[in-house]
Amino acid sequence: MCPLTSKKKLKVLFLCPWLPWPLNSGGKIRTFNLIQSAGEWADIHVRAVLEPDQGQADVDALAPHVASIMAFRRERPGALMRLTHSKMERWFHSPQLIASVRKEISQEKYDVIHIDELLHSRILPTIVNGSSKYGSPPPVIQHHHKLDTNFSKSINTNRGLQKHFDSWKIHRLEREAADRHSHHLLCSHDDAALLGGRYPKLSCSVVPSGYDPAYFSPGESLPERELEHIIFVGSMDYGPNIGAVARFVTGVLPLVLEKKPKLHLTIVGRNPTAEILALEGPNVAVTGSVPDVRPYLSQATLMIVPLLIGGGTRLKIVEAMGMSCPVVSSTIGAEGLGLTDGEELLLADDAESFAEAILSLIDNPVRASELAERAKSFVEANLTWNRLAKNLVQIWREVSRTR
Repeated sequence: MCPLTSKKKLKVLFLCPWLPWPLNSGGKIRTFNLIQSAGEWADIHVRAVLEPDQGQADVDALAPHVASIMAFRRERPGALMRLTHSKMERWFHSPQLIASVRKEISQEKYDVIHIDELLHSRILPTIVNGSSKYGSPPPVIQHHHKLDTNFSKSINTNRGLQKHFDSWKIHRLEREAADRHSHHLLCSHDDAALLGGRYPKLSCSVVPSGYDPAYFSPGESLPERELEHIIFVGSMDYGPNIGAVARFVTGVLPLVLEKKPKLHLTIVGRNPTAEILALEGPNVAVTGSVPDVRPYLSQATLMIVPLLIGGGTRLKIVEAMGMSCPVVSSTIGAEGLGLTDGEELLLADDAESFAEAILSLIDNPVRASELAERAKSFVEANLTWNRLAKNLVQIWREVSRTR
């Protein structure tokens, strides 16, 4: 029987270190859309940690999209935890969540437990080994929005002993998660291959990030595409985005402006740092948060993704392609989505080739349009949230049978 034809809905306990609302980051957008779409085939019970600026209104906004929700406040960790746990674990520390979930698992029967981030992997061994009136504990699937070990190594290189110590703690956390949980879920086949290579006994599955085709679609009410206007879209308080944009403006943009002096770059994304704001000038604009990114994707000649640090959801590429916006990316910026250089996007990894790729699409609008339409067809066929949620539920059901 196909897992999605079963009349019985799965009962999933979904543990998240942050409430996936409002939808102001890639991780929240991915988590929200997957659980919302998966709700057709699973009853998803979310247990999350509130960020300092979140409250009951955010919980109430998410509640209609899940079977149940409980949210808990963070607490400052003690001295021992500050020594033994990584910064990201300490930041999302909630003893109330741990106590509540421990009690819930002993009293309720779940088919599977989904841990949405590595930083929560420690809370379950104590919980699931406790007594339960239903006998054996439910199987666990450990999700990774990105490989935190790789990300930590990338951003902490040459940054002092304390940063290296924190990276070591994250590597230890990953090893412990691999020992405790045999089923792991990743955003890309590249990440799955890396994790599986480090821990060959793991069962690794992949659900990439997607988009909502009803929302991200070209429309008559949106502005027409301009000829010399490029954009970057992403949270501008996120280290890899800050570094990527800064390098682009100082290293690539001057090469493009030599040939196209009227070209304009718009940096779209929330919380721009002082470093990003300092980049503004005659050819560079910084928007900060915007209520709707679609007009920018509709208007731009193309979107750039000059990332040099991998990992993460890569949502913006898929959303841009849904809007028929051409994309020029670094190889690492687009990895894991199954895209082909020259077919759905252009890939470039040094300043000169990146500038050449941008110029080639500006000078050849027909080629840019053909590239964008092939990309739109690809994401429509492979990367809609509904299709991806079906795959996620099938993975949950397969894991539930290992109980």
